[in-house]
Amino acid sequence: MNRLSIVFFALILVASTVAPVCAQAPPYREEQSIWSTADRCAQAAAQLFPDYTPEGNAARENYRRACLRAHNLPAPNGQASVSNGFTK
Repeated sequence: MNRLSIVFFALILVASTVAPVCAQAPPYREEQSIWSTADRCAQAAAQLFPDYTPEGNAARENYRRACLRAHNLPAPNGQASVSNGFTK
């Protein structure tokens, strides 16, 4: 009888410590949602502006930033500048 009560107490102790941890939502769900939205914004921008000219790159980046802001996600401030990729 004594062994049975010890085992029963141990099971209750383990269940009471594991249950609150299992009840919490996984923290990666919100992060995954944010990354998925950012990926959809980038994909939509690439479909709308498929050319890789400096003007196309700037338009694509501006669309991506606007999409991120529309979904309340962090985005760089301002507009993207047209650059030929070369620095002096």
